[in-house]
Amino acid sequence: MLGLLGGLLELVVPSVCPACDVPRASGDALLCASCARGLRALSRLRAVHTAIAYEGTGMELVRRFKFEGRRDALAVLVAQLAPRVRELRFDAIVPVPRHLARVRSEGSDPVHTLARALGRRVRVPLLDNALARARATPPQTGLSIASRRANVAASFRARPGALSGKRVLLLDDVATTGATLIEAARSLRRASGARRITLVALAGTPAPLL
Repeated sequence: MLGLLGGLLELVVPSVCPACDVPRASGDALLCASCARGLRALSRLRAVHTAIAYEGTGMELVRRFKFEGRRDALAVLVAQLAPRVRELRFDAIVPVPRHLARVRSEGSDPVHTLARALGRRVRVPLLDNALARARATPPQTGLSIASRRANVAASFRARPGALSGKRVLLLDDVATTGATLIEAARSLRRASGARRITLVALAGTPAPLL
């Protein structure tokens, strides 16, 4: 799959490995052999379905996609995520949103971008107006499990009836404890009318949070 993507994207992405920037020859897989060995599958993190471990190559690809806007890194990540979610049954994708102030300050919403690319790949609609941030929250990095839950409590607002009867894939980029996804799902269950909500993150932190 990655070899096919390499051919299709040769004209629109850098001719380097998206994880380490080693030069690529035309027709090579997007990831170099060394980085491909460092990309580890992770199918689940507690209640959250995941595709890759947030470590090594996986962490570097996520970082480059989120903070450098690397479309070649996104292509590799979606190629990992799409076959994983095809095992699940869902009618729509809802991305975990950033607060509008953060989108304006940073100029992007990576989870929305990821969800849109995934939706195109698996041919499932993206519903990006079903869930919004009710308030801004500090980053979760470095917080304990209890602090993460408190940090995101009541931080989402679902549009009433937006997902009536639908089976929803609720998507985030990285899950460590699942606190953000669980809180977002709670808001959707209260107001959206969703028939079922499946929690999914592209990457999961494999080590337990201490």
